[in-house]
Amino acid sequence: MSVLYVDTSALLKRVVKEAESSAVAALLSQRHSAGDLLTASSLAWVEVWRALRRGGAPDVEAAAGLALSGIAEHPLDELQLHRARRVGPESLRSLDAIHLAAAIAVGADSVVTYDLRLAEAASSAGLAVLAP
Repeated sequence: MSVLYVDTSALLKRVVKEAESSAVAALLSQRHSAGDLLTASSLAWVEVWRALRRGGAPDVEAAAGLALSGIAEHPLDELQLHRARRVGPESLRSLDAIHLAAAIAVGADSVVTYDLRLAEAASSAGLAVLAP
């Protein structure tokens, strides 16, 4: 079983139709069918809800439920937040550092992201980066 960490940029493509939306849906479906663990930190839950509220989604709860469907919520702990202070290059933004620290903590072998800074940091940390 592989562990696939999915960040907010990819999760939102499940409900906000963009060029990559179909590819993200296909990848997550394929990996789920293969028995892989699809996970994201609790931070993703906050980010998805906030983005959908900002975007004026008519039913935020339903949209968030769809975006996060099939994704195991990984709670953040003090150790991960401590690791986020030091992980990755100086250019990595705070929330992306938390995502990277969480991906490492869950033993992810790959990260799905469309955030270039997070992708570079994850790759440098030895994680495969997917952006279908």
